[in-house]
This record gives sequence, structure tokens and C-alpha cells, in this order.
Amino acid sequence: MTLFMRCILVLAVSLGALTGLLWTPDTAFDDMRLKYGGGDSQFLALANGDRLHYRDRGGSGGEVLLFIHGTSASLHTWEPLIERLGGRYRLLSLDLPGHGLTGANAARDYSHVAMVSSIWQLMDHLNITAATLVGNSLGGAVAWHAALDRPERVRSLVLLAPSGAPQTTAVKSNLGFKLLATSLGQAVLKNVTPRMVIATSLRQTVTNSDIVTEAMVDRYWELLRLSGNRQALIDLANTPRDRNAWEKLSDISVPSLVVWGRDDGLLPATMAATFKREINDIRLVMLKNIGHLPMEEAVDEVSDRIISFCMTTGC
Repeated sequence: MTLFMRCILVLAVSLGALTGLLWTPDTAFDDMRLKYGGGDSQFLALANGDRLHYRDRGGSGGEVLLFIHGTSASLHTWEPLIERLGGRYRLLSLDLPGHGLTGANAARDYSHVAMVSSIWQLMDHLNITAATLVGNSLGGAVAWHAALDRPERVRSLVLLAPSGAPQTTAVKSNLGFKLLATSLGQAVLKNVTPRMVIATSLRQTVTNSDIVTEAMVDRYWELLRLSGNRQALIDLANTPRDRNAWEKLSDISVPSLVVWGRDDGLLPATMAATFKREINDIRLVMLKNIGHLPMEEAVDEVSDRIISFCMTTGC
């Protein structure tokens, strides 16, 4: 055996041993439902047989707000904001396909089309004709794609650092997304997901790391490891996107509120210029010293902005 082959063998054995040492098993659905479902959680069987986890709270009046989270998050990210808006509106939140307690779907389809379809199916199930869609990051893109798909079902948009616009400046990203961007990182993350990676990624996503509690880290870490969710995240990362879809933003006809943290390291605040230029009826709010999760980093201000927006435009 040549020296080169010996080195390859040693490396392979070392990597195998390290993987075995750091291997993190899947979590069971029943355990996660018990821990993170709560009394407000409900489950809808979609037309294709997949599961959709959602919550339906607040008033029973005509104003409905539907909250759509970002990549690797869950409906829990909206809880602080929903607490402050409770009583004013009917408040819906859901776990997107491949996330949270919704889990992976059989077709492994995590396109915007599939995610928008889950929105319509939930609204149909609840007999909701139209709603204001509130989305963060990926959820923001899902929201504005929905407004283009069926504008009659979207009363207005509230977009918190939405994805989909061209990036003209460099991004800092975070550890988890950097790993997800490489084939080696994807291969590792499928079975090796150290809690430290989740904790570091969350702290790199916000400006005030004090909001990243141990419970928050546990929730992200455990729900990501729900059987099928890690593969779903990889599938999502590899799903082709129409990089020019933003050119259709000018077709959005509903009132829109866009909120962006000036210190967003995942989707830079410079992206907001595209939304402001392309959407006709828009209000843009830039928040100082706020990162990628304004609904958790600046709960009171975001809540006040949404209430003011809804009172002015109608939600």
C-alpha cells in the first residue's frame, strides 16, 4: 500500500470515527408534538396526504393575519409578536413544508409553488377568503409569491426582511447556512448536527444575542432533527429558484409594509431598495441595531408598525 493510500485510509477512518462520535439522531414526532405542540396546535391533512401544523388564535372578526416563518424556523418565531397583537385580529401561523411539526413531504417538493399551495389549503380549510400575509425571510418570499399568484386572496403584505431581491452587497451569513451551501456540509449535516452549530448560527443571525435563550436553541435543534426535516432543509437549499422573479414585484397590487433590520447579516438591508422601487403601494421601515429576526428582536416596534399599517390600509 502506497503512502498516499495509507493517508486516504487513515483520513477515511478518522472521518468515520468523528461522524460516529458526533452523530445526532432524529427526534420522534410524538415527542416533539408533546413538547412543542401546545394546546393551540392543530394539524391539517393536505390534499396530497402530507401534514400541516398550524395555530389559529385571536379574534373572530374580519381581519386575518397569517404568519409565515423563514428557513429552518417554525411558527414559534412569531409567538412574541402574536402575544402583543392578540385580541385585535384573528392570528394564524403555520409550519411550512419541511419545517417544524409539519415535517417533510412525500414528494420532497419545497418550491415556492408548493409552499404557496399550503397557504391556500389552510385558508380553504378555515373558510378564509382573504388575509394579510406576514412573512419573514423565506416566508416573506412565499407571501409575495402568493400575492402574485392569487391577489384576490391577499388583502395586504407585511414583509420582514423578505428574500427574493437581488443582493448587491456581501453577506455575513451564519455558520449553519455556510455549511448548508456546500455539498460536504450538506452530507455532514444530514446526520451530524451539533447543538453548538445551531446556537452559533442563531447568535450570528441577530444583533442582540440575549434573545437567543437555551430554550430557543433547543427548539431549533430538536425540530430540525425531526425525522425528515434535515433532508428537507438540504432539499430546500438545492431547490432551483427563479432569480428574476423579483421583476414581477411591480405587479403586486396590495398595500405592503416592508420592515428591515439595518444590521441584517443574512439578507442585507440594501435589498430593501428593490422592494421600495418595484412595489407601488409600499411603506418601508428600517430598524437600527436589528438583525434578521425583527419580530423577535424588536417586538414592540414591529407590533406598533403592523397595528398602524392595518389601521391605515385595512388588513
